[in-house]
Amino acid sequence: MRKLVLLLIIFIFVAKPLAFTQNLDSIDKKLDSISDIHLKIEFLNEWTGKNYRKLPVEAIHYAKEAIKYAEKSENHSGAGNALIRIALVHFRKEDYTQSISFFNKALDKFILSNDSLGINNTYLNRGIVYRNMNKYNLAIVDLFTCMEYFENNNNTFELPLSYNSIGLIYKALKKHNKALEYYYKAEKIYKERNQISFLYTSNTNIANILSIQNNFQEALDYYKKNLDVLKEAPNKYKLAQTYHNIGSCFFEMRQYSMALEYLNQSLELKEKIGNKNLLISTINSLAHVFYAQNNYKDALEYRKKALALAIKSKNIEYQKDCNEELFKIFTRLHVADSALHYFSEYELLKDSIFNHENLKQIAEIQEKYESEKKETQITLLEKENKSKMWQRNSLIVLLILLLGYAIFIVRSYYRNKKTHQLLQLQNERIQWHKTLLDQKNEALSDSNKTKNRLFQIISHDLRSPLASVYNIAQLIKIFIQQRKYQLLEESCNDMEECISNVLSLTDNLLSWSLNQSGKLPCKPVILSLKPLLENNLRTYSSVAKQKNIHLQLLLEETLFVFADRQMLDTVIRNLINNSLKFTPAGGIIAIGAKQRDQFVELWIKDSGIGIAQDQIAHLFEVDHSQSYIGTNGEKGNGLGLLLCKQFIEQNKGEIWVESTLNLGTTFRITIPAAENTNEIASILTSNANSN
Repeated sequence: MRKLVLLLIIFIFVAKPLAFTQNLDSIDKKLDSISDIHLKIEFLNEWTGKNYRKLPVEAIHYAKEAIKYAEKSENHSGAGNALIRIALVHFRKEDYTQSISFFNKALDKFILSNDSLGINNTYLNRGIVYRNMNKYNLAIVDLFTCMEYFENNNNTFELPLSYNSIGLIYKALKKHNKALEYYYKAEKIYKERNQISFLYTSNTNIANILSIQNNFQEALDYYKKNLDVLKEAPNKYKLAQTYHNIGSCFFEMRQYSMALEYLNQSLELKEKIGNKNLLISTINSLAHVFYAQNNYKDALEYRKKALALAIKSKNIEYQKDCNEELFKIFTRLHVADSALHYFSEYELLKDSIFNHENLKQIAEIQEKYESEKKETQITLLEKENKSKMWQRNSLIVLLILLLGYAIFIVRSYYRNKKTHQLLQLQNERIQWHKTLLDQKNEALSDSNKTKNRLFQIISHDLRSPLASVYNIAQLIKIFIQQRKYQLLEESCNDMEECISNVLSLTDNLLSWSLNQSGKLPCKPVILSLKPLLENNLRTYSSVAKQKNIHLQLLLEETLFVFADRQMLDTVIRNLINNSLKFTPAGGIIAIGAKQRDQFVELWIKDSGIGIAQDQIAHLFEVDHSQSYIGTNGEKGNGLGLLLCKQFIEQNKGEIWVESTLNLGTTFRITIPAAENTNEIASILTSNANSN
């Protein structure tokens, strides 16, 4: 009986390796079965290429093994492919600097082996990384280099990938027509090769650009093409997303019944898929449609469903958005208590979301570390106990002892080898998570820079004019007592200027604060540009008169734009005020506008002191501490220009500056033009004539 028990224990001891050890064992056995070193490299590169997404640490480990074999056999192309795998792992964890470093090493290897395809594939991948780093100039060089090679060598698989990557860069640069040009090239190749899955992606890319350009009907046509694609290559997830995109297009076109029809089809499919986050996005879109129709009852019902799912899935971001929308609905329904409740929940979630994520990651790392530490201790204890068990039973039967001892020796060697590998990989995992935490800390540091800059503006630029007002008030008392009445007018003018500066800075700070907290939503409407400009010129006419500056409006035709009135008014006011500060007496400030395709370009040109070229690059940055002094000693802190940039971008426009020292400065902005501008102008003209 004791012999049977002992044999059973030996069997359990042999048949109980860790799951991860089994995985490594199977790879090592396969590797050991391959005799040719070049085939070993090929096998490792193939395995890491398939698994670097889900097993990043293991992929790096085996890629390094492939590099060792490649260096022994001087297989430079094999080493280059292994280095690409390591670079891709770093790219997926957003460690772009390390990713670029490994792509550069891979490029050196491919150059040594004269592997043209490997070189240009590296350019393609490195260009994608540069694009994610917003280094578009470097990305364009790499992508156009590999594109030219793929075109000349008819590489029809890689070529459309380069086209799409170039299109994404132009999309980021807001050169949407150029982006469409390259997306269409990719689409043409996919159609010729009948690559259905890639054609779905191509249609989606094109439709996304068309949506950005407000060409919703054309975007809708491309989304509908995906319905035909999915008939040939069915995919429930892609079909659900396509229905969602079609519904969103109809919503933007204000065809609410069609929007509801497709969004409900998307919802039905997503319920079958069972992904809560997918469900939340479509339910939120349905709530948007009902809200736009002033159907607050159904909007409330769907928004509450979305919130409940977000709570179940523990998606704090969705919870925050749902609470914000519920606050808006109850505000519309004039239910103050409920509106206040959801607003409070929204504020709490918004403030805590970043800290919550950091604490969760730290807790997970600590828990994993403690768990792995305990497992290692248990492994060592089991090893010690089994060793003692063999010693106690060594006198029972010599044959079993010898057999067990032999198994123990082999097993100990194997376990020590795998334990060392496991500990090494665990250490790399911890380093990986540490890198992610460092990146989060960098993001928090950037946020603190913004806060510190705003505190600097409040503490210095707001306090200084108020101190001046106090000092001028003291001087007025002295002048009255001394009966120096001729000096009172000058002091009053100085006080008026100081108060004007305080009001201007206060308005900008209030607008900035509301915009940062999301309480200043962008609500674009059709606006006539001329009355808006005339009103602002009247506002600053007295200031211009004091400085003997001539204000001129160069706007002959009636132009209409599609923008938020308050935001656009704030931008124009800040730019005129800025020009007045830096234009000397006797100067000219000209304001004009002209329609260009689907945008209206507005410019404000002055004959002022100009801006140095090294300062232009920092004009729209919040953490740039440079202060600016006007022609009459006026102070500028740059907050107004930062606010202008944010407001114009929220209205889907652009802002830039052209300047020459001592010759003047021109600020240019583009704003989306209202649709049917000529028709609106004719209606206004006919109404004026009838009156």
